[in-house]
Amino acid sequence: MQFTKAKLFIRSFPGPAAALLCGVLASGCGEKAPEQPAPPPFSARVETDKTLGRPVVVLARAGALPLEARIAPGAGANLFSLTCQGQDPIYPPDSMAGFDGSRPGIPVLYPSPCRLTSGRFAFDGVSFDFGINRDGNWIHGLVRNEPWEHGPPAADQHGARVLTWIDFRPGSPLYEKFGFDHRLSLLFSIDDQGLRIGYKVENRDSRRLPFGFGVHPYFNYLGPRDQAYVQVPAGEQMELADLIPTGRLEKVEGTATDLRQPTQVAGRAIDNVYFGMTPQQQARIEYRQAGIRISLTASEAFRHLIVWNDPANPFFCVENMTCSPDVFNVYARGFEEESGLQVVPPHGSSEGWIRYLVETME
Repeated sequence: MQFTKAKLFIRSFPGPAAALLCGVLASGCGEKAPEQPAPPPFSARVETDKTLGRPVVVLARAGALPLEARIAPGAGANLFSLTCQGQDPIYPPDSMAGFDGSRPGIPVLYPSPCRLTSGRFAFDGVSFDFGINRDGNWIHGLVRNEPWEHGPPAADQHGARVLTWIDFRPGSPLYEKFGFDHRLSLLFSIDDQGLRIGYKVENRDSRRLPFGFGVHPYFNYLGPRDQAYVQVPAGEQMELADLIPTGRLEKVEGTATDLRQPTQVAGRAIDNVYFGMTPQQQARIEYRQAGIRISLTASEAFRHLIVWNDPANPFFCVENMTCSPDVFNVYARGFEEESGLQVVPPHGSSEGWIRYLVETME
C-alpha cells in the first residue's frame, strides 16, 4: 500500500518533475526512470531556400564535431556550405538570389575541367565544339550551372546522403554539345569521417565515352590569412603555356610551387597543376589559428590536383581532378597518361570519389 501511494504521489507532478522524482526515488519505489533514446547522430532534410526559390538538401552530423553540408541540386548540384563547429571553410555565394552554381561554393566540372583550347577537340574521329566563354577558350565543362535532379535524402546510424544526377539525352542542349547518351550522378554523404562526394558516369551509348571530372572548391580563409597553410605531396607538376598544359611534366623540387611541406598561400599568386597524387597521399589545408584541418583524399583516378590563389581575392582553391586542363587535346597529342582522360566503354560505367576529412588540430 505504501508503494502504491508513492507512485500516485509522483504522478501528481507535471511530467518533467515526475520523471526527476522517480529517478531520485527509484530504489525506494521500485521503478527506474525511463532511458531517453539518444538523438540520431545523422540527419537529412530538404528545405526551400527563400531567395533561391529552389530545394536545398541539408546533410548533418551531430556530436562532438558537428558537420553540416548544404547542396543546391537546381544550381549545378553545388555544395555551397560545409559548416564545422560554427565555421564554414567553403566561400559562399554573396546572395542565393540568382545563384546558378557556377561559382563560388564547390562547382562540379565535367566533362572538361578547366580550360579547353578554343572550346574544340576530337575523339574517335568525331569533332566537338563547346564554344568560347572565357579568354578565347571554353572553361569548366558543361554542368556547373545546369539544374540537376535529386532523390530523397536519407539518414541512418551510418550517415546521411543524397543522390543527384544529370542526363545527356538525345535532343537536349547538353547532348548537342557533347553527343553521348549517358548520365552523370553524384552521391553526397556525411559520415564519421567527414564529407564524401562519389561520382558515377553511366554510358548508355554504343560508342566509347571520354571524360574528365573534377570539383572546384572555393575555400575561405578562417582567421588571419597568414594562418592558412596548404600541403600537396606531389613531386611533379605540369608544364604550362598560357595556362594550358603542354603535356610535359616537371619536378617541383627547387621551384616556388613546391608544396610538399605545409606552405602559406596568402600573398602567393599560383595557378598550378600537380601530378602523381594517389589515395595514400593526402593534400591538406590547415587553419592554424582556427584549429581546423581538412585532409583531401580521392580514388585512384584523381592523379591531378590544382592549387589556385590570387592575393586580391578572399578565397583560394584546392581542386581534385581526374585529368589535366585541356584534357582531350593533351590526350590527342599523345600524352595519354599525363592527360588523365577517362574512357568508358559502350554501355559501361566509371566511378570514383573524393573525401574531405574535417577535424580539429591539437
